[in-house]
Amino acid sequence: MRVVITGGGTGGHLFPALAVRAALLQRHPAAEVLFVGAAAGVEAGILPRMGLSFRGLDAPRVKGRGRGGQLRALLGLPGIVSQAMRILRAFSPRVVLGVGGYASFPSVVAARLLRIPAVIHEQNAYPGLANRWLGRIASAVAVSFGAAARFFPRGRTTVTGNPVRPEIRPGDAAEARARLGLAPEPFTLLVFGGSQGAHRINLGMGEALPRLAGLREQLQVLHATGAQDESRVRDAYRDAGWRARVEPFFEEMPAVYAAADFVIARAGASTVFELAALGKPALLVPYPFAANDHQRLNAEAMVGVGAAWILLDQYCDGPRLAATVQAALEKPDVLRAMGERARALARPDAAERIVELMERVAGAPPRG
Repeated sequence: MRVVITGGGTGGHLFPALAVRAALLQRHPAAEVLFVGAAAGVEAGILPRMGLSFRGLDAPRVKGRGRGGQLRALLGLPGIVSQAMRILRAFSPRVVLGVGGYASFPSVVAARLLRIPAVIHEQNAYPGLANRWLGRIASAVAVSFGAAARFFPRGRTTVTGNPVRPEIRPGDAAEARARLGLAPEPFTLLVFGGSQGAHRINLGMGEALPRLAGLREQLQVLHATGAQDESRVRDAYRDAGWRARVEPFFEEMPAVYAAADFVIARAGASTVFELAALGKPALLVPYPFAANDHQRLNAEAMVGVGAAWILLDQYCDGPRLAATVQAALEKPDVLRAMGERARALARPDAAERIVELMERVAGAPPRG
C-alpha cells in the first residue's frame, strides 16, 4: 500500500503527520509512505534527517505577504498543482492524506484531478478557508474538534481527534528532571510557544520574574523561547537568580512534558491534544493572529470543561502571569482536577481512526 501524506510548514502540522505514519505502519508494515511538503518548509529539513522519503513543492507562503504576494501565489497555483500531479503519477499512491500547510492544498487538488482518493484532516476548532474548500472534493474529512464538523459534508466527516506523536506519553517526573539537569522537588513550570516561540509570552515571563522573586526556592522553569528571544530570556532568568533551563526549542519534549507540573503555552491543536494526552494543567495564551482566531476556539474547548485556564494575548503581561503561576503553586487540588479533565478530552486512537478512514476510501483491507 502506497500513501502520500502532504502538508507541513510548522511542527503543529508535521507531528500529527508523523503519528499517522506510525499508526499506518503498525497496521500495514509493508506500506510505503511519501511525504510531500513545501520545499522551503520545516519539513524539508526534518523529514530527510529522519531518513523519510520527501518531495518538495515550490509552494509559497501566502499569509503575511500582502495583496500583491497573495495574488502572485494564486497565479502560480496551477503550476504547483501540475508539479504535485507529476509527483503523484510517479509514486502512484492508493490514497493521499492532507494534514494542512502550504503544500496540502495543491497536493489534494492534484489527487482529485488524478482520481486518487484523498482524506483531509482539520486540526483546529475553526477550519481555514483552504480546508473548507477541500472538504467539498475530499473523499473523507477528519476533524480534531467536534465544533469543526459543521463546516464539512455530514456524511463524509468524522471526529477523530488530533494525532499525538507516539513518544508523547506519561513519564516519571523525577527521572525527567534529573535528565534535564533540574532539581527533583521544586514545582516545575514549562513555558513554550510552539516551534518558533511566542514573543509576547517571553516578554510577559520576563516581567513576571521580579513579582515571583519570593518563590525562587519553590519554583523552577523550563522555557522554550524560539531563536529570536533566547539570549534575552536566558539573561533575565540568570540575572534574577532563577533555576531555569532556557532553550530556543526543546528536542526532548517527552522528558520536558514529564518534568512539568504546570504549562503556559499557545493553543495550537497539537499542543492542546498533547496536554490532554498527558493530563497536564495549563494556562493557554492563544495566538491572536491565527486564521479565524482558531487558537482561541481551541483553548475555549479546554476551558469549557475545566481542563485549562485562558489568558488572551493582549493581557499577557507580568502581573497576570505572576498571579497565575502563584495560583497554580497554591492550588494543587485544582491543578489535579484540571489534569484529570484534560485527560478525559484525549483521543489516544486519533491516528488509528484517520488510518481507518484512509483504508476505507482507498478500498484497502483493514490490515496487511
